[in-house]
Amino acid sequence: MYGIIGANGSGKTTLLKLILGEFTPDSGILLKNKDLEIAYMAQDINLDFENSAFDETRKGAARILALGEQLGTLEAKFADPHYSAHPARLSRLIDEHARVLEAFNQLGGAGLEGRILSLLRSLGFKDQEFDLEVGKLSGGQKKLIGLAKIMIGQPDVLLLDESDNHLDLDGKVLLENLIKNFPGVVIIVSHDRYFLDMVVDEIIEIESGRLTTYKGNYSEYMFEKQLRLARHAQMYKAQNKEITRLEQAAKRLLTWGKIYNNGKFSQRGKAILKRLERFDRIDKPETESKKLEMTWGVGQAAAKCSRSPA
Repeated sequence: MYGIIGANGSGKTTLLKLILGEFTPDSGILLKNKDLEIAYMAQDINLDFENSAFDETRKGAARILALGEQLGTLEAKFADPHYSAHPARLSRLIDEHARVLEAFNQLGGAGLEGRILSLLRSLGFKDQEFDLEVGKLSGGQKKLIGLAKIMIGQPDVLLLDESDNHLDLDGKVLLENLIKNFPGVVIIVSHDRYFLDMVVDEIIEIESGRLTTYKGNYSEYMFEKQLRLARHAQMYKAQNKEITRLEQAAKRLLTWGKIYNNGKFSQRGKAILKRLERFDRIDKPETESKKLEMTWGVGQAAAKCSRSPA
């Protein structure tokens, strides 16, 4: 489970849409397994408010429903003399039916209705709410229906863009349990550090157009981040001290070369300057802190965590 964090406008949603395939990179190569089924839940979910909670969730099983319709079409052909009276055609029809049926069963098509009921119950919906129009549900329930809609299709990768927004404490607990039990990969954009602490095991930080990964949840990321910042500042200081020493040495040698008309001094001074040109210089630590807005928990005030970027 991955959590993506970064300042507002840093590119978190853009990264998700690159993974989804809606955006193409300006440069570089994006490698993606074409067989992966990726589902995306945007910040603003698109629901048909006139549908019942059950029917709107069922719409998310588009692959299963399409395979079910395909099975019905194939099964109807078995009674057609065009196939039944011709062994070769019938054999091809049987093979195609077996292939579609296998795909249907792999996605849990036979138990789709039961899985929808089970999923809605796991999200806190009561049986009498299954037939309620989506428009009559609360904001948090709409969010959960949006999540159920994309999860019922059994994607391999789940992209959640601030899916925990508008959920109360109970809703976040339900979402947390659902994510923990999801068998595939989950990538979450969230401003709730408590939620990230509970569900992710790796943090992806977007800062200054670069991605940095940290093992562990948000609290572990913050600890490791501070260590990295301290090490970076220490290495920059040490390198800067060495650069200053070499620059002063080169200046002295060049000066002596002129004063004493000594070519060896001048050559050594120029050699030091060339060496400095080849230095892989460490970036200067930025002193201006950026604001990363993080929520510290449901019912508590939002806190702004000031931090210096790496």
